Amino acid sequence: MLAADGTIGSRALRFFFMHLGSLVAVVVYFHLYGASGYSEEGLRSALLTALVVKSGYMALAYWYGEHKHFDFGIWIMFAVGLAAVYGKVTPIVGLYRLYSAAILFVTLGLAALVPQALGLEPFTYYFARRQLPAWQLRTAEFRDVSRVMTLYWALIFFAGAALCAYAPLDWRFTILYPNLLVFGPGISAQWWLPPLYFKLFPPALPQRIEPLLMGMPMAFNARSAGEARATIQFRVSGAEPGDYWLRIADGRCESFEGIADRPDLTVHTPDTVWLQIAHGKLDGAAALADGLYRVEGDYGVLGRMRDWFAAAS
Repeated sequence: MLAADGTIGSRALRFFFMHLGSLVAVVVYFHLYGASGYSEEGLRSALLTALVVKSGYMALAYWYGEHKHFDFGIWIMFAVGLAAVYGKVTPIVGLYRLYSAAILFVTLGLAALVPQALGLEPFTYYFARRQLPAWQLRTAEFRDVSRVMTLYWALIFFAGAALCAYAPLDWRFTILYPNLLVFGPGISAQWWLPPLYFKLFPPALPQRIEPLLMGMPMAFNARSAGEARATIQFRVSGAEPGDYWLRIADGRCESFEGIADRPDLTVHTPDTVWLQIAHGKLDGAAALADGLYRVEGDYGVLGRMRDWFAAAS
């Protein structure tokens, strides 16, 4: 996988593999096939060239650890078409000649559905690993919303295939409308579908300390915090030890792994103790008085945490 070093070159390469690379062979195929006047010989040449380009791209993607489900699906699509042309399988050749755009969208839909149906990672994991913090990927809620996103994208792809099949010679139905689907309700879903899902199916409070602490910004009450500024360090011991810290400033809360520089409050706690406090099974003040956990720094920050976090402390 590409190293996240933050350089312009690294970001550009990551953007290429995530959003553009899989489509290079597709663009080559449709350009060559269209330039040939959609002849059978043009189909053969376009499929062969696209398969070679796709194979080269997949080798490059493997080298960088950036291969994904869609690459395999599109490669198979070109390989099946080329085998049909050389094998003179007339019905399949006929489908490729007239319905190539529809076949592409069906391929994308199957690449989304089949792995999930077989119990394998859905394609959404590839994109999530490159955009979300690692702790989120380990939660049950992430797995649930990923399955929903996968099914939603499959619906988008199959809807695109239906449009292409409806009018295979009309560019509006093979290019314009399907791509409007992808770049409209498709791409935008990453911003509205997860919040909608969690509104309909509110996630339970985490049962593990890492997602509990790293997810505290999600329970942050900006109105109660107002203009407060604080850095809160958690030094966790027990079965799941770790160091986490929160930065509260300008009405925002951010979570980080590691050690903060000069925190206002440091909480030393076993993982089980803070989990019980968060779940309301243990009174925080009583647990502190009993020595179940200890704090250093500004006790006023500790007292205000109950107001700042709806259900995380």
